[in-house]
Amino acid sequence: MNGLKQRLTVLYTATTGGILLIVILLFFLSSIHKTQNAQLEQFHLIWNSLSSRFLSANAFSHGFLAQTEADYHLVIHIRENGHAFLYPGAWTPPDSREWLIAQARELAENEGVFMDRSPVSSTVGTSSLLAFSGAHGENYYAMVLSVSTKHGIKSLCAIAWIPSVSRSLRGTMLYLGLLFFLGLTGLWLVSRKFVGWSLIPVEESQKKQAQFIAAASHELRSPLAVLRSGLAAALTSPSDEKKDTLLPLLDRECVRMSRLIDDMLLLASADAKNWKLQLELVDMDTLLIDLLETFQPVCREKGIFLKLELPDTSLPPIEGDAQRIRQILQILLDNACQFTPAGKSIILRAETDDKRHRIKLKVIDEGCGIAPKDRPYIFDRFYQADSARSDKQHFGLGLSIARELTKLHGGRIDVGEDEKGRCCFTVIFSYHTYNEK
Repeated sequence: MNGLKQRLTVLYTATTGGILLIVILLFFLSSIHKTQNAQLEQFHLIWNSLSSRFLSANAFSHGFLAQTEADYHLVIHIRENGHAFLYPGAWTPPDSREWLIAQARELAENEGVFMDRSPVSSTVGTSSLLAFSGAHGENYYAMVLSVSTKHGIKSLCAIAWIPSVSRSLRGTMLYLGLLFFLGLTGLWLVSRKFVGWSLIPVEESQKKQAQFIAAASHELRSPLAVLRSGLAAALTSPSDEKKDTLLPLLDRECVRMSRLIDDMLLLASADAKNWKLQLELVDMDTLLIDLLETFQPVCREKGIFLKLELPDTSLPPIEGDAQRIRQILQILLDNACQFTPAGKSIILRAETDDKRHRIKLKVIDEGCGIAPKDRPYIFDRFYQADSARSDKQHFGLGLSIARELTKLHGGRIDVGEDEKGRCCFTVIFSYHTYNEK
């Protein structure tokens, strides 16, 4: 079971961790796209501002150029009539300024925009967005503007250094990495807790199954041992009289073992959901009266008083399997007869709850009762209270069968005490009203 817990924990963590990783990667890719768009938009805004000022014939001061370059990591190059504006630059880009300007001029000339020549078709020539990489893998955006004036030609070249996305999103990457680690750790802890919680029914089922097998093996061992010893005695005994004595004993043990196997098969069918009910409208008054007539001879023989208590009005019919409902009550009455001493009473009582449309069937006896500590387990398979352990006719399966049959009918079975402290089994069934308008 521990190995299964570990495997399931790893599986759940890997599955949910994979989903978390996909979400984080999608968020990171979205951040990359947004960052690239923001870089491009910022360059266009700066270029529009510079080109507008350049076209309005306003002079660029060293201070303005230095401030603009430093703020936006730009390389600004201005030429007029073939001569460069003498400006040393405000910062040092990863690649030399001269190389960058030469790259931008070459790309612009490929588009027909020359810094020292007049535009061919108009007075203003502008390149498209020029993107290129430096010698060290750095990325740059550039644009070139050439203007023909009455004094000659002037041109503007602006080159922006674009930091790599990994550098721009370094903080985001660290945050997302930490988030993934913490999320994975949390998922591991939650998965362990969830797996442990989800396997509790499996562990309980395995435990009950092991107990069931152990109890069944124990119960089957006893009649088999009697059969083997009886057969051995019968085979070795020369006396026919002794054989005649042993054969009824062997037959009783066979019947007992057959009854145990039948009960086990019934419960196995319940576990496999193979039980099928023959549904019909069951006349409960008739069914209870038949049960009274069936058990009265048995009770009379044991000196037990059996009473049937019915309400003044007829009981409403129940949609169910008459034979299975009868079997439930037979199990309860049989147990009551087994543990009720002579001179005491057993009551079979029926009550109706019209508000909830329910029928309560109670089997009350004045026997030894069931201790409160035993009541939570009384419906478990092979469970027997201490006072019943010496009984070889009951295997502790009857109440389990009664509970399964009651569940099949959508009902409930409980054990407790009535108002006088007597042991009371209560079976509750729902009924439908068929005459309502």
